[in-house]
Amino acid sequence: MSVPQAVLARLASFSSCEVADALIKLKLPHGGYLPGIEMYSPEPSRGGASVCGPAFTVKMVPQSDEGAPRPAKHFVDAAEPGSVMLVSAPPHTRSAVWGGLMTARAQSLGVRGVVIDGRCRDLGEHRESAFPVFARGHSVLGQSPFTRPSELQVPLEIADPTVLRGADGAPLFPPVTVHPGDVLLADVDGVVSVPAAVAERVVELATEGRRVDGLCMADLRAGRGVKETFALHRGK
Repeated sequence: MSVPQAVLARLASFSSCEVADALIKLKLPHGGYLPGIEMYSPEPSRGGASVCGPAFTVKMVPQSDEGAPRPAKHFVDAAEPGSVMLVSAPPHTRSAVWGGLMTARAQSLGVRGVVIDGRCRDLGEHRESAFPVFARGHSVLGQSPFTRPSELQVPLEIADPTVLRGADGAPLFPPVTVHPGDVLLADVDGVVSVPAAVAERVVELATEGRRVDGLCMADLRAGRGVKETFALHRGK
């Protein structure tokens, strides 16, 4: 399912926090949040950037995994213009799966940015080109000796490996499954994934949430207390 361009444009006007709030209202327990993935380029200290677009997914496997599928094209060459790439590395991988050369090619194709469930490298090159890169960490090690691309445009389960597990073995914070074409929105606060099927509803809820927050902000700046303000505008 693809999200209409008009809906994408409206989603792009919201922050990751506003979108996550809307997803919580839709009873998604994780709010679409991909925990532990942060902005590395452009530099957050300089304001960073926001990026929004349909997910183009890439699953990496260990280089030693001979049995896993191999894509017919290089994973960046296969990327779709206007997409946000989501690259998932095997858990606890210490090498990068994205570097400066990948950014150069992605930009030439019109890719909007990359979200990495893993590590990146060549930070200076990404920042010089102002290409949006969001990752779980960074490294000096390159991709090919350690991992390789396996599958493109498949659902990816994104789970923070640092999240504790309960007595039943289930993670205390639920993982997020991102399907190709779901909307990824990332900014200085973090990364959220919006299921394509609810994108229009998220726009509606985020619009209303922004209106209510605007009323709260005006009252708080005017000196009204938090409890009173929230009771008036949020009903709690």
